[in-house]
Amino acid sequence: MKKLESITLQILFFFYCFLLVLLIFEKNITIPFWLKPIGRMHPLILHFPITLIVLLVILNFFKTKIDIETYKQINRFLVLFTAFTTIIATIMGLFLSLESSTTNLMNIHKWLGIGLCCLIYFLVFIKKEYIYKTVLYIAFIGVLFTGHYGAGLTHGANFITEPLTKAEHKEITLDTPIYLGFIKPIIDTKCVGCHNPEKKKGDLDMSSFEKIKLGGKNGEIWVSENPNKSTLLKRAHLPLEHKEHMPPEGKKQLTKEEINLLTAWIKQGANEKLTINQLPKKDSLKALLTNKLKALQKKREFTYSFDFASKKTILALDNPYRTVLQKSPLSPAIEVVIYGRETYKPKFLTDLEKIKNQLVSLNLSYLPINKSSINFISTLKNLEELILNFTDINSNDLQALKSCKNLKVLSLSGTKVNYTITNLLEQLPTLEKVYLWNVSISQDEIIALISKNPNVVFETGFKGSEEKLQLTPPILISKKTVITKDDFVELGHKMPGVEIRYTINDSVPDENSSLYKTPIKIDLKNKKPIKTIAYKNNWLPSTVQNYSFVDKGYTPHTFNLVHQGLNSEFIGEAQNILIDTNKGNSGNAKSSPIWSTFNKENPLNAVAYFKEDAKKIEKIIFSYGIHKQQKKESLHFLEIWGSQGKDKWHLIKRITKPYNMVNKKLQRAKTIEVNVSNSGYPYFKIIAIPHEKEKLYVDQIFFY
Repeated sequence: MKKLESITLQILFFFYCFLLVLLIFEKNITIPFWLKPIGRMHPLILHFPITLIVLLVILNFFKTKIDIETYKQINRFLVLFTAFTTIIATIMGLFLSLESSTTNLMNIHKWLGIGLCCLIYFLVFIKKEYIYKTVLYIAFIGVLFTGHYGAGLTHGANFITEPLTKAEHKEITLDTPIYLGFIKPIIDTKCVGCHNPEKKKGDLDMSSFEKIKLGGKNGEIWVSENPNKSTLLKRAHLPLEHKEHMPPEGKKQLTKEEINLLTAWIKQGANEKLTINQLPKKDSLKALLTNKLKALQKKREFTYSFDFASKKTILALDNPYRTVLQKSPLSPAIEVVIYGRETYKPKFLTDLEKIKNQLVSLNLSYLPINKSSINFISTLKNLEELILNFTDINSNDLQALKSCKNLKVLSLSGTKVNYTITNLLEQLPTLEKVYLWNVSISQDEIIALISKNPNVVFETGFKGSEEKLQLTPPILISKKTVITKDDFVELGHKMPGVEIRYTINDSVPDENSSLYKTPIKIDLKNKKPIKTIAYKNNWLPSTVQNYSFVDKGYTPHTFNLVHQGLNSEFIGEAQNILIDTNKGNSGNAKSSPIWSTFNKENPLNAVAYFKEDAKKIEKIIFSYGIHKQQKKESLHFLEIWGSQGKDKWHLIKRITKPYNMVNKKLQRAKTIEVNVSNSGYPYFKIIAIPHEKEKLYVDQIFFY
């Protein structure tokens, strides 16, 4: 042990002498290229001395709890090891500092680090306990300050205090300069960490508008009124792996919304003083920022006291005539919309008793609801939004809603309410907005309502312009695009009195096309979409909406998976998603309940069992999507196996996909068809393995 200690002390002495030489001749030293990687390992090695100094402090605190001889041996080893790692980290840091120009922040960090290094070396030779403790605690404090200034070098001078200063920012209004309110926060978050007075990568300082205008070694980063020639945007649009992409890979990236905002602002002239109010009325930047400002003003963190409803309950309540949707995976709040006047049953509403604590938004537009329906709604204590547009409800029926003390939005357009509704409104303390389009309330009565309810915004309809508005396209009531040959397709529209015209022969529909009256039976062999358009007097016709349908095929008697996928990526279980007849599109893969998600550690491994239909199965279609953020093919290989008894499996087909770049212009929703005709297997195993770094998004597996 003494021999090892002696060798260590000699090595330490050599390194400290080497450090002294480096400091004396620092200005005359040029680091060769082969030595630069050593310097760049400084951020990796410096964590060792930090941890070891903390351990020495902890050990000193608990000294009395340990046998004295054991303490001495452990303490001596830690002191020597700390001194060794500290001198190594310091020399590496000095190498790294010689690669760039010196700043005040770098100087402070460098000399604090050297001072800390000397203190630790001093600890090696101290014998008296009180001197040892004093030096150790000074070294501990030195670690905090050295680390603080080091973080400033890598992340910006205000990195640690940034969350506090953000909280102090003043409220953004229409008169706040666009740069200060919207552009600067983006630059501070995504750019200043590498481009600041103390760390000017590319000789560029982005800590203030004036310094940004000076540019860097590649010139100005933006060209006023010309986004296409602005270096900032050019580099943001480069592939992530490109060496000139900014921010660099591993750093927080600019979002699509942020890039759009920067583009619009630069196109407008990149003016530091320009405000939203100063923009022309129809300016695209004004529209973008006004919506963003509204979102910022409305953004609140809701903390609900009620628990989550079970996923099983939500899935059971969700059907073609009733959408039941959890607002987000992190919120227990639920939104419900019920469709179809002709098919409506009171049970569709009262079934919601199972989730009445979680229900915060309810849309019953156009439905034949009555007073008993309102009595049920009055039991929804956490309801925040109620939409009753174009129902037959009157003011007296609505009086029961006074128990909905959390109601914020009440929409009564096209109903039979009159001025007596004021009796209810005055008893809803949280009410913020009421919609009263096309109701029997005069202008004078509206003024009286506003006077009695000063905190409520009343929307009474658009007045002044005779310009026609465009209808929205027809909607698919069932929302199902995977159907059987016996299913009917029901179309609808959110506005009453709308004519729906359609074609099923791939021609473009117009006012002379077939008039939709009853649900349509689809010829699945035709494989042509239904094309729809909406017409109404005094309105512009809608755009054409296409609905394509896929044959559901045969449903397995049982369907089991080894892994249920990555639970954070979807709502529901993969076991249900993969055969639930909901087709997806690759753009919404990350957040949609239509997709199940797998990686290499948790691949797709499913077994389907067919009881009576086994001999009918001729092909299996595997449907998956490449998300818009994925640049390469996600599927590595797909295997289809067959078995007579789930014991001996026979490989039917293996398909391998190379790890190639995905063409952005091509459809990213993909299918793979595997022929299994004449196999006669009652059991089929489907194995899908993604490439190493990719996630695999799967929406359906079809059996035909």
